[in-house]
Amino acid sequence: MSSTDPPPVDALTPGEQRYLRGVLSRHLQAGPPVTNRELTDLLGVSGASVTGMSKTLADKGLLRHERYHGVELTARGDRLARRLLWRRCAVKQCFANRLGIDLLAEQAARIATELDPAQIAVLGDCASLPCESRCEATAPADCDRL
Repeated sequence: MSSTDPPPVDALTPGEQRYLRGVLSRHLQAGPPVTNRELTDLLGVSGASVTGMSKTLADKGLLRHERYHGVELTARGDRLARRLLWRRCAVKQCFANRLGIDLLAEQAARIATELDPAQIAVLGDCASLPCESRCEATAPADCDRL
C-alpha cells in the first residue's frame, strides 16, 4: 500500500470508521472545515472524544486537524470515508429492498463493519445504488441517502 492509498476498511476500528463517515457527511452538507462542536453534536460524543479521535485519524494521515479550527479529510481520508459511506448505504438499501427492513444509519454501519468485501459486494448488487463501491456525492442534493 502506498502512502496515498487509504488503508483497508478493516484496518480501522468501528469508532474510527464512524468518525470518518461523520466528517464526510458534515463536509458534504456545509463544506470544510468540520468543527469539533459539529462532530460532537452529530455523533453524540464528548469534545474530548472528538479531539482524541481527530488526533488519531490525523496520525494515520486521514485527517488534517488544526486546533480551534476543525478537521478536514485528506485525499486518503476522503477516499476511505466515501467507501465507508457507500458500504453503509449498500447495507441499508439492500435490507430495505430485499427484506423490507428500514435500518437506522448506525445499524447499517455496524453491520457493514462486520462484513468482508465480497459480502459487501453482494449487498451492493442488490442495493441499486447510483454509485459503485464508493459514495460519489459532492453535496446533499446529489443523493437522498446522505
